[in-house]
Amino acid sequence: MAASPAPAGARPALPRQLGLYILFGATAAVLLVLTVYPMVWLLIGSLHGKSGYGFSHFLELREKFAFASIFVNSWVFALGSAGVALAVGITLAVLVSRTDVPFKRLARTTAILAFVSPPWLTAMAYVYIASPNAGFANLLLDQLFGVKPFNIQSMGGMIFVTALFLYSFVFLTVEAALASVDGSFEEAARVSGARPFTVIRTVTLPLVAPAVVSATAFSVIIAWGLFAVPAILGMPARIYVFSTQLYLFINAFPPRLELAAAMGVIFVATALVVGLLVRLARRRRGRSFAVLAGKGMKAASMPLGRWRPVWAAFVVLVTVVAVAGPYLVVLWMSLNAQSFGGFSLANLSFANFHYVIFEYFAFWQITGNSLKIAAMEVAIVLVVATLVSYFARRTSLPGRALLQGAAMYTILVPSVAFLTAVMWAWIGSAAGLYGGLLLIAMTQAARSLPIATRNIGDGFGQIDRSLEEAASICGAGRGRIAATVTLPLLRPVLFATFTLVALSALRDLNTPLFLGGGSTRSTTLPVLIFQLWSETRTGEAAALTIVLLLITLALFLPLSRAFRRIH
Repeated sequence: MAASPAPAGARPALPRQLGLYILFGATAAVLLVLTVYPMVWLLIGSLHGKSGYGFSHFLELREKFAFASIFVNSWVFALGSAGVALAVGITLAVLVSRTDVPFKRLARTTAILAFVSPPWLTAMAYVYIASPNAGFANLLLDQLFGVKPFNIQSMGGMIFVTALFLYSFVFLTVEAALASVDGSFEEAARVSGARPFTVIRTVTLPLVAPAVVSATAFSVIIAWGLFAVPAILGMPARIYVFSTQLYLFINAFPPRLELAAAMGVIFVATALVVGLLVRLARRRRGRSFAVLAGKGMKAASMPLGRWRPVWAAFVVLVTVVAVAGPYLVVLWMSLNAQSFGGFSLANLSFANFHYVIFEYFAFWQITGNSLKIAAMEVAIVLVVATLVSYFARRTSLPGRALLQGAAMYTILVPSVAFLTAVMWAWIGSAAGLYGGLLLIAMTQAARSLPIATRNIGDGFGQIDRSLEEAASICGAGRGRIAATVTLPLLRPVLFATFTLVALSALRDLNTPLFLGGGSTRSTTLPVLIFQLWSETRTGEAAALTIVLLLITLALFLPLSRAFRRIH
């Protein structure tokens, strides 16, 4: 029996599916290069020795480099920073979401600014204020009372400054969770006679326990990967943690990449254990109760009563200590002709700005490097994260879960460990990527993919599939549906992700510092700031920091206005 002819205009299904499989394979290949290939080389580098494969590098770490001390310092630093950040972030989130505390908009704005601000800005400011010998506060108290009580260049100082950055992540995570919780649980507790703080302790915080657990784990992992704060505050006092010891290994002569790889493997394994514990805790908590409702009741603001001025002062204090104070101090440093101790208005001038902009020989090239890296990173992240989210949310292709895992797992890897892996993968490679802008952009993209994939994936989840199904019934193929229906609806999410990734790219110090190879052709503004600070040219470093902030602001404001127009 002869087959009936296909309807006019019908397209064969096989080529359409074939194109989808080709795109899936291309995305998998890109992720293999970006995230999987470097980690394989990290393991190889840690085990490969002169006489073959073994654990000699791990033994050398233990015997010659006081690894136990570095390990303990890293844990104390990470847990201490996360603990302070949790205390501040959770307190602010509860105050903003569940009470009548004043200055709620100020608290949210401060958290966002703290999140996007470079950590080295805060570290530089507090060195100027509280360094043990020349800090402004110590000099003032020495003149008044004959004491110098502050020492920011200590483990306590490292924890304090890092917490001022990490608290914003905790605040944004917990506040978002509180906004999704059905407030009827808390209302029932209040009706039963529970005091406001009893409601918060026994009802509110347990309801957002999964978000608190996640924020804690990621704060610890982020602290492990931070370099600028331990370098600026810890290295002068000979306090070494994971990131600074890796930096010393890589910059030794000759470089000890094999020891860096061994240390990286240890901390990656530790981070993966932390991630596994978080997953188990969240799964167990998820089985215990569900707290989200489709149209849940919004919790009423709890009156703070006579404590309202106290908590208002707390909000203002966090703003001053975390953002306003450091920004003003760095601005003062940039205008001051003296590095430390000069408090006279007669010392103020624009000489530092004139030098970094008009006299430093490579300023414009370095600024161009920063912008080029940011542009390449944004392009890579948006394309790859959108494709991964599409395959995970809109197809039933086998392997899509592995694809998503390859894009997401780097969030569990401390950044300096991942950078060590990238060095092992590409240094000396025939591809010639090491030391170039493209490799820096690729590595930064691999670090930004988890957040971008999650955000865009959530955006796909908010789009009603019936809109795409209607276009399919009308005969549109996958590509046409994506171009005319899905992507226009995703535009606000894509734009927000674009802004977040671009701002993150401009402030990144670790990646270009570790992978730039010391060449001007791959130096960025954050690296130049760190180099100037290391040479004790503090005024010039502060001036360049202000320039970087102005460049970031010049990009952010138009993007913010454009986002409001399309949202």
